Amino acid sequence: MKNNSPTVNGYILAGGKSSRMGEDKGLILFNGKPMITHMIEQLKPAVKKITIVSNNKAYEQFGLEVINDLIFDIGPAGGILTALSHTNADYNFICSCDMPFIKTEAINFLIQQSFDFEITVAVDQDKIQPLFAVYSKSCLSEWKNQIQKNNFKLQELINHFNLQKLEMKNMKSFDEIIFTNVNSKSELEQHQQKEK
Repeated sequence: MKNNSPTVNGYILAGGKSSRMGEDKGLILFNGKPMITHMIEQLKPAVKKITIVSNNKAYEQFGLEVINDLIFDIGPAGGILTALSHTNADYNFICSCDMPFIKTEAINFLIQQSFDFEITVAVDQDKIQPLFAVYSKSCLSEWKNQIQKNNFKLQELINHFNLQKLEMKNMKSFDEIIFTNVNSKSELEQHQQKEK
């Protein structure tokens, strides 16, 4: 990050039920280490501070602050609410815990172009990635408002803000594998050896 850029914190959402995996996805071993470790390593150079949003105290083993969801059982919308309520940074890179192929370069690419918008989401082949995105702290009030209206779908929620959809294909050396979610044991086996 440039010295004159706004402060950016990172939040990893690890509060899902992992029903398809059968156990906590972020803690499952992926190429020899917990899946979330891959993400922490790539996120660390890009942000000032990393916080994990989870109700599972086992995540404290990584030496980062772990915070509980403010509202339970409403999916990632609740995790983002928790992150925006907690942060002291102007901008926040937010991702889910099951994307072990994310790269620092892609995170920086997104962050560097996010400061004129409330939300900047990565887009690849017309697919929007609201859990590979930068959210401004200023979103908090309207985000709360939408949740109070029972609007929990991220693809719908983000449209209530000054939104930038950033085409990741414009990034030098972009590889779409960074958006791969590992949701099940079969996907785990399938992707284990792909890591570069």
